[in-house]
Amino acid sequence: MGYWQSSMIALARNRKVGTAMHHLAGGTALARRFVAIGDAAAAVVEARRLQARMGIGATLCALGEYVTDAAAVERTVEVSAEAARRLHAAGLEVRVSADPTAIGLLISEAICHRNAERIAEAVAGAGADPWTRLILDMEDLSTVEPTLRLHAGLLARGLPVGLTLQARLLRCEADLRPLLSRRTAVRLVKGAFPLGSAQDHQGRADIRRAYLGLARSMLSPEAHDAGLLPIFATHDELLVDAVTRMALGGGWRDGEFELEMLYGVRPAWQQQLRAAGRSVRAYLPFGMEWWPYAIRRVGEHPRNSLLLARALLERGYRSTT
Repeated sequence: MGYWQSSMIALARNRKVGTAMHHLAGGTALARRFVAIGDAAAAVVEARRLQARMGIGATLCALGEYVTDAAAVERTVEVSAEAARRLHAAGLEVRVSADPTAIGLLISEAICHRNAERIAEAVAGAGADPWTRLILDMEDLSTVEPTLRLHAGLLARGLPVGLTLQARLLRCEADLRPLLSRRTAVRLVKGAFPLGSAQDHQGRADIRRAYLGLARSMLSPEAHDAGLLPIFATHDELLVDAVTRMALGGGWRDGEFELEMLYGVRPAWQQQLRAAGRSVRAYLPFGMEWWPYAIRRVGEHPRNSLLLARALLERGYRSTT
């Protein structure tokens, strides 16, 4: 990880700065660029706009992670379930994502399971479309095993669930293998929690090779016959092109696999892919706890640093008026 990105992560975790920025959310270009500021209703309004203007679906995710406060966990569970119901009422595809640490994993695994069931049941109530899913986000390495157990438990109950896997992890191939014969959804990301050579593929080229190898398995005839729903979450053009060729060349049709990208990141390219017939979905976080999420986007894309500077200047101006 470079110095710039590590600096942005440190800024994201600075509680004093985060508290200060929280109050600026609605008027800050940095927040509005990457997050739907407000409640579930506001998020669904933005999801409707994406669908109407660009033909792009949305995955709604209530902001908040690594939470130990029971009241905050309960709020996240409630708004996540509400988001599913509001998407359904608006006639939109129902896709909700949740961080296990946002819904109680750090309190207890049992509480996290019960909360995930509540969200998944709300999603299930929205209809039988195969893409209607609660997708579990994957966080740092310490959460991988409990997240796999959470996914397996929800799947065993017949709930519409999916799982995120990180291609950079050496263990990812083994974690994916048993899912290829299941009727579930797998979202494949590069991974955002680098460790070291004992756990990770090292360097961009190795991570790309790992990603493509995993994508090939997700697009195998076995996976297709089992009803696996492959979701490829990346902004890497090389990977998007390669995965698309792999899918269409292997007999998968548009609509049987998805490309997912972050809301606010290269929207013109997302629209271009949609115009070419690809199924594209935007990962759309919502809420008021926008600072840690948005600042990590700056870390990944330094060209967004102007938005960061503007946000800090806005904070400084308001504190003196």
